[in-house]
Amino acid sequence: MKYLLFNMRLFPALLFSFLLVCFYSCKDEEILQIVVGPEPPKSENTIDDINSNLKALQRMVVAQEKGLDVRSCVALTASSYNVELSDGNSFIVHTEITPLDKGESPVYAPKLGVKKEGDIYYWTIDDDWLNIKDAKVAVTPELSSIPVVGMDEDGYWTVKCNDDVKTLKRRAEAGTVKSIFNQVDIKGKTVTFRFSDGSLPIAFTIDDKDNPDEPVMGDLRRPISPDKPAWIFHIDTWNHADPQRIIDMIPADIRPYVIFNISLSVLHDDDTGKWGLVEYGYEVAKSWLRTCAENNVWAMVQPSSGGFSHFPDFATYGQMEGSLYEEFYRDYPNFLGFNYCEQFWGFDDPFSVSYPQRLKHWTNLMKLNAKYGGYLTISFCGPHWGASLTPVAMFKRDAEFAAVCREHPENLIVCEKYTSTYGFFDIESACLGAWLSGYAGQYGMRFDECGWNAIYWNGDEKFPVAAGAIPAIEHIMFTGQTIFDGPETIPEQVCKEVNAVSAGDGYTRRNWEFYPQLYNINMDIYRKILDGTIRIMNRQEVIDRTKYVIVNDITPNNTASDPGYLAPKTLYDGLYKLDEDGTNYEQRLYFKKTGRYPTLPVVYGLADDIANSFRYKINASQYNGTYGDVKLKQSIFNRDFPEEYTGNLYVGRHENAWVAYNAYAEIRNAAIPFKYNTCEKMELAFAKYSVSAIKEYSDKVTFYLTNYNEKGIKQTDVIKIYGSTNKPKMTYTDRATPASCSISEDWTNGVYTMTVIHNGAVDITVNCAGNAIGRETQYTKATISVPANPNIYHGARQYEAENFEYKNISRIITKKPYSDTEGILPDYTAMGFLNFGSNGNAAVRDEVSVTDTGNYSLRIRYCAAATVNTVDLYVNGVKVTTLEFAQTGVGNWETTSAGVSLNAGKNKVELIANGSSASCDLYLDNIVIE
Repeated sequence: MKYLLFNMRLFPALLFSFLLVCFYSCKDEEILQIVVGPEPPKSENTIDDINSNLKALQRMVVAQEKGLDVRSCVALTASSYNVELSDGNSFIVHTEITPLDKGESPVYAPKLGVKKEGDIYYWTIDDDWLNIKDAKVAVTPELSSIPVVGMDEDGYWTVKCNDDVKTLKRRAEAGTVKSIFNQVDIKGKTVTFRFSDGSLPIAFTIDDKDNPDEPVMGDLRRPISPDKPAWIFHIDTWNHADPQRIIDMIPADIRPYVIFNISLSVLHDDDTGKWGLVEYGYEVAKSWLRTCAENNVWAMVQPSSGGFSHFPDFATYGQMEGSLYEEFYRDYPNFLGFNYCEQFWGFDDPFSVSYPQRLKHWTNLMKLNAKYGGYLTISFCGPHWGASLTPVAMFKRDAEFAAVCREHPENLIVCEKYTSTYGFFDIESACLGAWLSGYAGQYGMRFDECGWNAIYWNGDEKFPVAAGAIPAIEHIMFTGQTIFDGPETIPEQVCKEVNAVSAGDGYTRRNWEFYPQLYNINMDIYRKILDGTIRIMNRQEVIDRTKYVIVNDITPNNTASDPGYLAPKTLYDGLYKLDEDGTNYEQRLYFKKTGRYPTLPVVYGLADDIANSFRYKINASQYNGTYGDVKLKQSIFNRDFPEEYTGNLYVGRHENAWVAYNAYAEIRNAAIPFKYNTCEKMELAFAKYSVSAIKEYSDKVTFYLTNYNEKGIKQTDVIKIYGSTNKPKMTYTDRATPASCSISEDWTNGVYTMTVIHNGAVDITVNCAGNAIGRETQYTKATISVPANPNIYHGARQYEAENFEYKNISRIITKKPYSDTEGILPDYTAMGFLNFGSNGNAAVRDEVSVTDTGNYSLRIRYCAAATVNTVDLYVNGVKVTTLEFAQTGVGNWETTSAGVSLNAGKNKVELIANGSSASCDLYLDNIVIE
């Protein structure tokens, strides 16, 4: 009989063939008998784990023969470890293998290992020798000789070695697969790798001499406060960014206040969980963190958006010890913690965790933060549809997390995020409440253009960049926000990669640029914080100004829009919600109707004496009894917050500082009696999205007025001052780029009028005084001080080849997010690599820096199908040596090293082809200096 085994996917076509055979058959023995096998299980992640272990085993054997040590062994997850050897090569060990197709019962998979015979290690399969062409296969330094496990189209296991493929008689089934490794023990200066079959373990000495600095522990590494605010500025993977370029682009006056956020995209395949843009999150984070450390700037890592994360969620604090979380704190004095953004989506996915698991992880992370003086930053959005994921919910749902935050609030930062298109006031109240109640040490904003609602407010279908300045200025001045995170989205509002440019000497380099709105809005607002115009209140000041707090004492009922986690439904009605805005929880706009009433915090509890100093503490369970009637509530609040202006602009005040803005398409007005200046009043007529921070003094008034759009369209705003005894004297500074402002003056019948025509920010000072008496005189001056720099970093410097300056190379390869990337090789570091090619005139260069003059090791990570010895190494224009890049095989990375003498400070490193064409393309991944 003849048998045809085939995949069920081919069944329709083969069934037709089978019927024809039956219909026209001659003899029984010629009939094709069909055996239909099951669909092969999804296996990509399983096979990747198995082959990763085989590569690790080969590296271990070769390292033992060479007498190498282990430089570091870091837990990436609860069951995977990144191991770096003393020669710079690294590998990953998995003590657990991803199950086949989510199966739960043990199933067969080829068990490959090594066994020593005489002085030689040979590969084994299923406890027998692996034979290729009737010969045992030795373990050699050549990565191409490592067996590679796979699966054919019919689901049968295969093993490829030295270009020979063996198809095994066993088919893959859904289920669990045992790893060849079952434990990684780190004790003191020894790491031991233990095997599941009881074979003798392999042990290495840990030599971590490349980390000469003692870890910074105890107090906050970089305290944040109203006088030392922080801008969390993104080095974003969506830009395939060069961190050095981004750091260099930040102006020198702003850079000391910046904490660089290494932002790892969580784009992934929904079916396999494979990362779509950032394939190796740990490697990106470590490389870019080293760049930040070299530049002596503060940095944190964002591993997570929503429920997805590049880094594991640990269930116990013990798992934190020796993990990548501790490694970053231990090895990098500039490291400040971890940023978890928009924590309102993606939980309970096959490739994420549940929210309770995330809370347990944060509990452990908070303990680690307290040990090393760093921060956990969490941003929130999507309140009522994700009610159980709000700040109030996270404290209610995990008592241990609430307790550790109450004990160490200084290590927690909460930020309102503007990604969702609803519920802005609810999230603002909850995030503000987490800080004011004493469970978080800092409060901030992560602005996002995605929050611009599709209701086409004012006819603006696309986010108008001027609208982003309004909540920033208002919240910083009135709610004590010390943190500005973003803005987002980075590729649309902050930074983009543009065409490559000349770098001189025939070299070309990649290039990035900031959007003009970043300079004209965000950076300009930050400079007004630094010069004291926009003053940040401290926690006690905000509580005293706010007076009221809502304590959510309602027991959650685990329903949608759970009142046990949210603000009372009508809290904002009749106060600062726009009349045109949605009802109940559907606040679709982040603009406010009036600044008469402060932002109302909603809290889980009141943790300390300062939190308990609110004048009015309202339990949410009792809210409707007194405040459910909107008119009654309004009359109660009017008693505590008397009217200070008339008109339809938003206007709010604290001490001598006012904020005024127009959220509407038509011109809006306000008449504001002076509180400090001795003139009578000022009148404002503002165009759409104009916003101003105004400061009163006895003899002058200052205006920081801004309204920028990237199209260059100018707006007209009118300011009038009444009651000056003489014509005021006005000066102004145009802050916009390009300069655009003109101001005309009029002095008629004792009314001074300025007509301001501008696109962007302008500083205006009006010297004026009248005859009024009894004005207020006391106000708080801003005191901004420059934060201290991190301790000097003396560890390894890392330079990624995809960011080298280049000439006559083949190409730079970086991962495409939504399509296959031609020429991509696995296991690169950071965001890609460089194909040096084989051209005899090719060259690349980069600038490296060290703290001290001396001799260093320069290590190059590369890949070559054949040995390449046609490239010379130059340092500061002087040839050092001709490098030998030994054959690695396609897709396998190795390192080659050379000793170099470097000057303290900056040095130029070049790799220059010496005129001879190489025998194959040479791929470069990175250079490490230590």
